[in-house]
Amino acid sequence: MRVRDAQAEDLAEILELTSAMRSQLATWSPVYFRPRAGADEAHAQFLEFAVGSPDQHASVFVHDGTVVGFFRLAKQPHHVWVDDLCLQNPLLWEGVAELLTGDLGSTRWVTCVSPHDSDRIDALSSVGATPISSYWNKLMDERPPEADTSQVAEASNIPEHRPDGPAHTFGGVAFDPAIPGSLVVSDERGNYAIGSPSVEPPIYDPGGPTCVVDQIGGPDRGVALNLAQSGASTRGDTQLVVVSASNDDELRKVLEAEEFHLQVVLLAK
Repeated sequence: MRVRDAQAEDLAEILELTSAMRSQLATWSPVYFRPRAGADEAHAQFLEFAVGSPDQHASVFVHDGTVVGFFRLAKQPHHVWVDDLCLQNPLLWEGVAELLTGDLGSTRWVTCVSPHDSDRIDALSSVGATPISSYWNKLMDERPPEADTSQVAEASNIPEHRPDGPAHTFGGVAFDPAIPGSLVVSDERGNYAIGSPSVEPPIYDPGGPTCVVDQIGGPDRGVALNLAQSGASTRGDTQLVVVSASNDDELRKVLEAEEFHLQVVLLAK
């Protein structure tokens, strides 16, 4: 097996691989990874551009002369995101993991994996990739307890010097509370949450707009999460996604208590 640059003549195989991957993800996560209507066509248009563009890095894995896998690289500020990583046969993951690490060399890279995809996780772990973050989701029609809005403070109460948020692939940097449309909530006790503007995912359809929160801080992060849920629900978001560092056991317990569901593990090498 070998890895090489993707070519226009590979597109039929690439589209078959990526479509099968979306179907599998939807089986594991029927809401988070539910394909949007027209997802195959939209993704096909993007991949046709990516494969034909000198500014994109799209590659295929070839085994016995047949394209059996695909990935593309997206450069982000602190890492390279290995996106659309898919494979025809799970039995090939071990060899693919070795080829991938060899192809990327010393580059720091990350990739998103479903927690249900044990074959992929085991293979990538065997070449030194480790979990650094996780993505948790909850639908906002599952109403959170009412936040104590009597103590809600202005956005200026967000600490200027706060811890960096966990790594993620939603742009690759922590969300800036000054960006118009950002979710910014806090209270007078110093609890706060910062999230993205409302967005409709281009390929997946959770049923409406999504907000991604990557910074939850303060003396009581359960309260901070409740503020984020209330803020997202009030502005009309259907889904709230929270990014948590993999070693943040405190936040994990808070998310589980609030009935958030683990959907993605971010591995880094």
